[in-house]
Amino acid sequence: MVSIEHIFDEIGGFHFFQLLMIVWVYSIKFMTAWSLMLMSFGGYKPDYACITDGLLNQSSLKYMNDSQLREEAETGVNNETFLNVCDLNGTECDQFHFFGTKRTVVSEWDLVCDLRWMKATITSIQFGGLLTGSIIGGHSGDYFGRKKTLYGSYFLHTVFDVIAAYSVSWQMFTALRFFIGTMIGIILVVIVPYPTEFFPIRWRHTIPAIPMWPLGSLAFASGAWLFQDWAHLQLTCAVLALPGLLGYFYIPESARWLATRGRLDEAYAVLEKMARVNGKKLPPTAMDTIKEIAQEEKSSKGRHDYSYIDIFTTKAMAQLTVIFGFKWFVLSMVFYGLSFAVSSFAGDLYLNMFLMSVVELPAYLLSFLLIDRIGRRWTCLFFLVVTMLVSFTCVGLHLKAPEDLRDKLISACCLTAKLAVSACWSASQTWVTESYPTVTRSLGYGFANMTSRIGAIISPFVINLDQMPLFTFILMGAMTLVSMVITCFVPETQNKVMAETVHEQTMGAAGSQQVPGADNSEVPRDSPESGHGNEKNGLELDSQKLPSFVSGFMDSIPLRSDSENNAKKGVSNYGYTDTHESYRF
Repeated sequence: MVSIEHIFDEIGGFHFFQLLMIVWVYSIKFMTAWSLMLMSFGGYKPDYACITDGLLNQSSLKYMNDSQLREEAETGVNNETFLNVCDLNGTECDQFHFFGTKRTVVSEWDLVCDLRWMKATITSIQFGGLLTGSIIGGHSGDYFGRKKTLYGSYFLHTVFDVIAAYSVSWQMFTALRFFIGTMIGIILVVIVPYPTEFFPIRWRHTIPAIPMWPLGSLAFASGAWLFQDWAHLQLTCAVLALPGLLGYFYIPESARWLATRGRLDEAYAVLEKMARVNGKKLPPTAMDTIKEIAQEEKSSKGRHDYSYIDIFTTKAMAQLTVIFGFKWFVLSMVFYGLSFAVSSFAGDLYLNMFLMSVVELPAYLLSFLLIDRIGRRWTCLFFLVVTMLVSFTCVGLHLKAPEDLRDKLISACCLTAKLAVSACWSASQTWVTESYPTVTRSLGYGFANMTSRIGAIISPFVINLDQMPLFTFILMGAMTLVSMVITCFVPETQNKVMAETVHEQTMGAAGSQQVPGADNSEVPRDSPESGHGNEKNGLELDSQKLPSFVSGFMDSIPLRSDSENNAKKGVSNYGYTDTHESYRF
């Protein structure tokens, strides 16, 4: 069978249609970054004066301007300052006066003293929404389609942004941040698999390497410097999101997804549109390929509704899913923990926000340059090593560095860690997308997203540079070390054709296909060296090399073995194609 990858190459490969996909679809990630990072500015706590009714009645504070009041607060009453305190002579503050021009979420609703816990809680609740969205998005993307899921959630995200800008209480704002987070969670599940399914194999790594997220973060940092008002930033995000909604009327549904759902004419029409836009002619074998995909899906599974259970149906796939899930948990915890800790860094807030965003640009570039040269696995390993070394360096700096240099050096190390984590995550997005067949791709990617949201939820509490910096850096180093170890045993997917169905993945059929223009030098499937026919091969053989604490956990998963699972489906146990690259896509 001629694969759909070959058809993509024949109708232009990376051409005008693919550029339209980037502009109309992947650019949505730009605005989700702006929206998600709001609390990095909104959580900033300006200096404030603690005002009691007694102090206000006994002094001329009400007649002072901002600079006079600040000077008075520093001097204090009876040599007791009322700057950045929660009581005055044992009397709790009746009101707070925040200095400066910044209108943040903290200053809007006095989230200091007894309410200081709300800053981290709002961020965690927002990421709780992302977790919810990750669960919903995986199911929705595979059931309703990539297009409806993406644009439906993006529309609701824009509506919630507008409403949030007019919040009348921190409770209302927090609830809306949850719903905004839910929509972002859904978007992030499908934003990579959807456009990737229109790209031939040699260009698959292009999508995650496009730095839409850091560009959105950079735009947000610039907007924060310009507006210095959380509500204006929220409204601006909604306004800038409107043009992206127009893509719904021009961009088609994924031809791969339509084929697996048996909608053959629609899938063929999408391929025709791609060929027409690219100025190419659709090959006559296109419909045969679509029918083959649909038939493969029909014969391998009697139903069309997949769930998260399907990415755990075999031990090999379950191990892959667990490894990716843990790795994304760690990456997210470090990435967002550092991003929202920006107000704790030494130096100017806006400069730090800008640097924490701009550092992602070289990260994406490095990932793009390395991922097709040394592979997905080695790219991720390299940047995980950098993150681990930087984290333990911060431990040494915190304990031994001179106090006048310590904060600046630690801030520089945190920027380096953010760069490395961003690069690793960029490469990992391609890796995860390539590791699942079309019918469960959104589910596999969604599960990784789901675990990453759990990491993001706890990140404001465990990545805390103000209260427990030493613990923070030890935790970062230890978690990335574990991620390094288990990443060594994930199968490489470089230059492998992506599977369309679960049956095709299990049979390893896709692995025998040659990729035009790619390095296809590999061990033949029928050679003794391939390991083909071994009862324990692929990821199962790799798991034997894992450290005991990891392999023990993997072995504890109460799932059917590959042979048992295939026997139940009436499929012969061909397993995977070699001992180190079990998923041949």
